[in-house]
Amino acid sequence: MQTNFSSLLRSTGLILACAAPLLPGSRLAAATAPAEADAFPTYESYIKVSGEAPFISGDTAAFAARAVTPHNGSYGIEDLYITKDLTKEITMKVNGRAMDGSEDYLGSINISKDDFGSVEAGYKRYRIFYDGVGGFFPLANQFQRMSNENLHVDRSSLWFVAKIEKADGPSFSLSYRNEIRTGRKDSSEWGAIVNADATVTKGALVGTALPANTPFIAPNVQTLDEHHEILEGSATVSFWKTTDTLKATLDWVGNDDGRVYVKYPNSKVIVDPAATIIDDSETTRTRSFRVINQTETKFNDVVSLEVGLSYLHLTGEDGGQWITPAYSTSAKAFFTTVTAGNIYANPTLDDYVANAFLKFTPGKDWRADIGFRDEFNAVSDSGGFTNVALSSTAKNTSSTYVTTNQDVTYSHETDHIQTPEVTLQYLGIRNLSIYAEYSDRINKGDQHWVNPFAAVSTNGAGVVTTVPIPVGSVFFQNANQDNEDAKLGANWNPTTKLTLRAEVFRKDHQNRFIGANDYVGTASFGALYATGYTFNGATLSAIYRPLPELSFNTRYQQQDGKMSVTANTVTGGLGYESPSGKATIRMISETVDWAPYKQVYVQGNVNVVYNTLQTSYPAVLVKATAPFVAVPIVNADNNYIVGSALCGFALDKRTDLQVQGLWERANNYNPQVASGGQPYGAGFNFQSVTVGLKHKFTDRIMGEAKVGYLRSTSDTTGGFTNYNGPLAYLSLTYAL
Repeated sequence: MQTNFSSLLRSTGLILACAAPLLPGSRLAAATAPAEADAFPTYESYIKVSGEAPFISGDTAAFAARAVTPHNGSYGIEDLYITKDLTKEITMKVNGRAMDGSEDYLGSINISKDDFGSVEAGYKRYRIFYDGVGGFFPLANQFQRMSNENLHVDRSSLWFVAKIEKADGPSFSLSYRNEIRTGRKDSSEWGAIVNADATVTKGALVGTALPANTPFIAPNVQTLDEHHEILEGSATVSFWKTTDTLKATLDWVGNDDGRVYVKYPNSKVIVDPAATIIDDSETTRTRSFRVINQTETKFNDVVSLEVGLSYLHLTGEDGGQWITPAYSTSAKAFFTTVTAGNIYANPTLDDYVANAFLKFTPGKDWRADIGFRDEFNAVSDSGGFTNVALSSTAKNTSSTYVTTNQDVTYSHETDHIQTPEVTLQYLGIRNLSIYAEYSDRINKGDQHWVNPFAAVSTNGAGVVTTVPIPVGSVFFQNANQDNEDAKLGANWNPTTKLTLRAEVFRKDHQNRFIGANDYVGTASFGALYATGYTFNGATLSAIYRPLPELSFNTRYQQQDGKMSVTANTVTGGLGYESPSGKATIRMISETVDWAPYKQVYVQGNVNVVYNTLQTSYPAVLVKATAPFVAVPIVNADNNYIVGSALCGFALDKRTDLQVQGLWERANNYNPQVASGGQPYGAGFNFQSVTVGLKHKFTDRIMGEAKVGYLRSTSDTTGGFTNYNGPLAYLSLTYAL
C-alpha cells in the first residue's frame, strides 16, 4: 500500500513540477483566446504526463494480469508528440513515451520530404503481466501457488525504415526490425501430479481409494529468451496500366525457451525426496529468405487483373533437453532420468505460391472477383536425441546400471494446395446490396516418417549394440484436406433511420489420413483416420435511429455444428464414429446511445453469450477395474454475460464529468466433476466503477483525474485469486 501511495505522490509531484513553469504563458494564452474557443482542442504537438496508483487487496498478480498494469502503479510521460516543419518541404515528427512501473517506453523520429521520401527510426518496449496462479483442487480445497505469482514478459522492438516515394517515378523502401521477447509466464502445459488427497512415499502412490489415485495437474512456468530479426527491401514501378511490386525479406530467429515445475507441490502429498524439474528446454535457430512479386493491371473500368508469385526457403537447427528427476525404489536413491537429452533436428522448408485474381465489373450493378491460388511446399527434417534410464533392478545409481540409447528419427512431408475463390456483389435493387463468397481449400499431401527408435544402445557394461530400423516404425500416409467456406449476405437501408444486415454462412472442413498399401512395412497397412467439422450459422444486425439523439444497435449471431471422427476397422476403429462432438453458440448484444441534451451523453451495452460443447462419450473410465462412470463427462460450457454503462456530463465549457461501470459474470464451473475428471469451465464475477473529471485550465493545459473501485472473484480458483480495491489516476497535457 505504501508503494502505491508513493507512486501516486511522485506522479502528482511530476505533473505539478512540469506544469509550474508553464503557467504564466498559459494564462496569457487564455486571456487572449476567443471567448467561444473549443473547450478541448486537439493539439498538434503536446506532452502528457500521468500517474496511476492501484490500492489492491488480495491477489495482486491476478489484478496485474487482467488490468495489464503493475499492482504497485506507474508514472511518467504517457504520450509525447511533436510535429515541426524544418523547411517548406521537410517535416519532422517525434513520438515518445516513458512510463516507470509498467516499463512502457517508446521513442521514434520520422523525417519526410515532400515528393521524395522519408526516414524513420525508433525503439519501443512494453511489459505484459501474467499470473502464476497454479492449480486448484476443489474436493480438498487445495490451491497450488507458484513461488512467485507475479510473472511478466517484456517485448521490445528496434526499427529503421527508409523510403523513396516520388509521384512520377518508382518507389523504394528498405527496413530493418529487431524484436526481443524475454521473461517468464504461466504455461498451459502443466506437469503431471496426483490429486491433493493422495500420498506419495519414495516416489510411489499409497492408497487405492478414489479419488486418491486420480491424476491431476501441477503449475508450470515457461521461461522465454527469443530474438527475431527482419531485413526487407521493396520496389514498386508503374508502367502502362500496370503496377508491379517486388519485395525480398531475410529473416533470422534465435529462441532459447524452457519450462520449470515442481513435482508434487502440495502440502498433503508426502514426497521423499522432493523434485524441482527443469523440463522441456528448447532452442530454435532458423534462417529464411522470401521473395514476392505482385502485379496489378487495370485494363479498363470493367476488367482488372492481380497476379502474385512468391518463394520461401527456410533452414534451421533445433535442440533442447527433456530431463525428469525420478526416485528409484530398488536403488533407494534419486536419479536424473534423461527422457530426451541432446535433442537435435535440422528442418528445411521450400514453399512456392502463385495466385491470380480477376476483378470484373460488367455494369454499375454487378461486381465479381474470381481468383485461384496454387501452393506447393516440402518440409524435411532429421534428428535424434539421447535416452538414459536406470535399470529397475539397480542397487545404486552407478554407470553399471545405466543404459544409454541414441534415438534417431526422420520425416518428409509435401503439400499441394489449390484454392479457388469467388466473390459476387449485386447493387441493382434500391438501398439493397447483396453479396456472396465461396472458397475451397483443397490440399493433397503425403507424409513419410520414421518414429524415434534406438539406433545405438550402450548398456551399463559399456557394450555397444547397433539396432536396425524396425519395420513397424516406418510410416507412409496420404494427408488430404478439403475446407469449404461459403457465405451469403445483404445490407438494406429501407429508411434513413434503419439499417439492416443479414448473413448466413457454412464451414465444412474435412481432414483425411490414409495409409499407403503399396509400401512395404507393417505400419502402413492402409489405416484410415478422418476428422472434420461442419458449422452452419447466421449473423443479424440492426441499427435503428428513431431520433437524431437516440440510436439502438442490435446484433445476433448463432452457430451450430458437429465434429466427426472416423477410424478404419483395421486400426481398431468402428468405421462410423460420428459425431464426436456437437457445438452450439448463441450471442446477442445491444448498444444504446442517447444524448438527450448537448451537455449529457449516455451509452449502455450488454453482451450475452451461450456456448456449449457436447461430446459423444457418455462415460469415463476412472479405474481399470471399475465400471464406467457417467457423472464426470458433462457439456463444456462457456456462457457469460458482460454489461457496461457510461454517462458523460459537460459541467461547463471547460469541464467534463464521466461515470462508467462494468459488470462481467460466468457461471460454468462444476467442482463435482473433479471426482473423476478435470473440472473445466470458468466461474467468475467482476465489477468496476470509475468517475473521471477532465478540465481545461488554459488553451494549452488540460488535466484529467479518475478514481475507481473494482472487485473480482473467481470460483475457478476457489476464491484464492480474488482481489478488490480503489484506483487513482492523474494526468496533465500541455500543448508545445
